[in-house]
Amino acid sequence: MKKTILRSAALLAAGLLTVTGCSANAKSGGTADGNYPSKDVRLIVPWAAGGSGDLTARTIAPLLEKDLGVNVIVENKPGANGSVAYNWLAEQEPDGYNLAMMGVEVATLQFMDYDIKPENYAPIGQGLAGPGAIAVPVDSPFKTLEDLIAAAKAKPGDLTFSSPGIGSVWDSPAAGLQQLADIKLTSVPFDGSAPAIAAAAAGKVDFSIDAIGSQKIQVDGGHLRYLAMLTDERDPDNPDVPTAKEAGVDLQNASWVGVMAPKGTPEDTVKKLSDAMEKATGDAGYQQVITSSNLVPTFKDSTEMAAFIQDEAKRYGPWIEYAKNNTK
Repeated sequence: MKKTILRSAALLAAGLLTVTGCSANAKSGGTADGNYPSKDVRLIVPWAAGGSGDLTARTIAPLLEKDLGVNVIVENKPGANGSVAYNWLAEQEPDGYNLAMMGVEVATLQFMDYDIKPENYAPIGQGLAGPGAIAVPVDSPFKTLEDLIAAAKAKPGDLTFSSPGIGSVWDSPAAGLQQLADIKLTSVPFDGSAPAIAAAAAGKVDFSIDAIGSQKIQVDGGHLRYLAMLTDERDPDNPDVPTAKEAGVDLQNASWVGVMAPKGTPEDTVKKLSDAMEKATGDAGYQQVITSSNLVPTFKDSTEMAAFIQDEAKRYGPWIEYAKNNTK
């Protein structure tokens, strides 16, 4: 009897270990679901409503619904440079039912002591790029980028700029501007592009750096004025605005937005989502919405996007290190 009890206990312990092991490893690798998707998909936006990432999500969601045959529910989850949403996604089951829009922060936050690294996620695809610009309040005394740089040199640290958060896609090139022009600026971070641009339009900061398209509403409304384009050549829609390069600062930058899933999402699921996203980004309606916002519709599949994110980390890393040591 004693031996039987001991043997039963050992078998029970082994069974518990097996179950526990399966549970612990559930998030390291999902199991392919031949019926995927069979329920609603949630698409998280790490930024406040109104920015290019939010626009992309709300434009692409109904197109994904058409291809996937289920609802794609968009939910904003802003905060802490996007890390609130990024951390949330990393904790979800890798089954394809929880996704998030992501930008360059997935590559840059690792340089700011966040436990967020590209390898924690499975890229699905990139949906757009947004060339950047420096803009000032419409009544700003700065008529050119040279004017702004001269003022920053005269009073180091006095000039302020708004950004979607330190280490973000638009805060980091400000570090590049400081480095290239040998000036010191003060960053005023916000939870997303929309409130950051609104602050500049209201004259609460001296300038903003953000996507041309994201700033366009405030420019068209007479609240902001483009000062310089962060593009290789002048923007065809704003031919009178010089590039930063023309002002002697060879600074170029563009935001981008893509969709990511948790690490371990089955390859078949990633492929199905990536194919759906490729169709969505090729849709004429999607392209019209994106281009009318001065953004560039683009597509990179999961493999291309993974390589691109690694390249972005190499590009932004030095800028962020400079900002940590030189920006107030």
